Amino acid sequence: MKQTNQDYEAMTFVIRLWREPHSGAPGVPGWRGRAMHVQSGTERGIQDLDAVLNFIQSWLQGDSAAAGPDA
Repeated sequence: MKQTNQDYEAMTFVIRLWREPHSGAPGVPGWRGRAMHVQSGTERGIQDLDAVLNFIQSWLQGDSAAAGPDA
């Protein structure tokens, strides 16, 4: 669902990231996280920056089915 105003449409996303010490190459910490589309409550696990961008882009393109749940 999009929030609308007479002048614009808006969507809200919450991205939470944390460092996992043993998730990347040996000795290299990796980042993991969760992305949430606030209006729908849809969340997805994040394992890299591309996953964040794909999640947001799917909502902006109107393809909410591809955005979740928790792919």
